[in-house]
Amino acid sequence: MPRVVAAVVLGCAATACDAAPPEATPTVSPPASTVPPGEFSAPPLALPGVQPGDACPVTEPRPWPDTDQASRVLGSGPLYPVADYFTDGVLQLRDEDREPDGTYTKKVRWIGSGYTGPVLVRAARIDGPGSAAGRFSYTGEPRDGGHYAVLSRPDSDLPGTTTVSGPGCYAYQVDGVSFSVTIVFRAVPAATASPS
Repeated sequence: MPRVVAAVVLGCAATACDAAPPEATPTVSPPASTVPPGEFSAPPLALPGVQPGDACPVTEPRPWPDTDQASRVLGSGPLYPVADYFTDGVLQLRDEDREPDGTYTKKVRWIGSGYTGPVLVRAARIDGPGSAAGRFSYTGEPRDGGHYAVLSRPDSDLPGTTTVSGPGCYAYQVDGVSFSVTIVFRAVPAATASPS
């Protein structure tokens, strides 16, 4: 019986070697959120407006589950600015943050949860004239009036900066393939960081 089994196995192996190889067909499909960089279309900037003298509707910080990474974040995600760089939604502007052109640049780290693909971060002042920008320090490029990057890991941890023209009410618009999120924050001189 062992000889019969061995003969059958050898016969099958020999037949398989003589058969034509099957056609190679790719079976790997990209994740739903992966879009080639040239194909990402930035949605229109749609930030809220705040009348002069009205309270700035800051986005409330929310707890982050990994307290070794951050204690709180801003927004509904899946890409979040770390709220630890803000005090109750307030970005405190210090003299040492001031740039030669008069703007203020502050460190603001971003973390992601469950998203890979293109992301565009834009920022603006929403209570009057002024400018703002957000950027990641080691990835991405200027594009579509903001900072564009392709996130390759669902748990991105991105050092970055936010630049504002001075005290005021500001907002980020964070866009990806499957989301668009607005995050509002105030910027005030550090000596007057009390809520308004």
